[in-house]
Amino acid sequence: MKTSGCLRYLPACALLAFYFGCGAPQSTGGPADSVKTCIQGKVWVKSPIDSKPIPYAGVSVNAWRHGKDLALAETKTDSDGSYCIEVPVGNFRVDLRVWGMERTEGNSYICQGSVQDIDPGKTPMRCGEDCFKTDILTQCEERADQRIGR
Repeated sequence: MKTSGCLRYLPACALLAFYFGCGAPQSTGGPADSVKTCIQGKVWVKSPIDSKPIPYAGVSVNAWRHGKDLALAETKTDSDGSYCIEVPVGNFRVDLRVWGMERTEGNSYICQGSVQDIDPGKTPMRCGEDCFKTDILTQCEERADQRIGR
């Protein structure tokens, strides 16, 4: 019995698809990604009303590799503005960035802050241990509403 040209290559294609798809070894990130250290502190927002710093609850804190657009980790502050974030141990420095929106007295504000060029150390630690400590102060600017059709 003669097989068509397409069917002759079907087993080889299936084997390659299996190998490169689900059969190939998966990268687990390596040991460097599994060893973490931590940074903790408090996020403060400078009130747009009276300029007093108050704890910034429920805002995201993002860790980035310093000088690169490479996100490392993200967490949220608790009810008193405290955070703890775990980042991979490595030969690099870290930037922490905070960005949020607030609505106060009928006005919208964009609030941002950062701490740059942090060396969290190379000692493996987890949140709850003696982490590197740094607070972040955010500044708010009024956001002009831009509505379409007005």
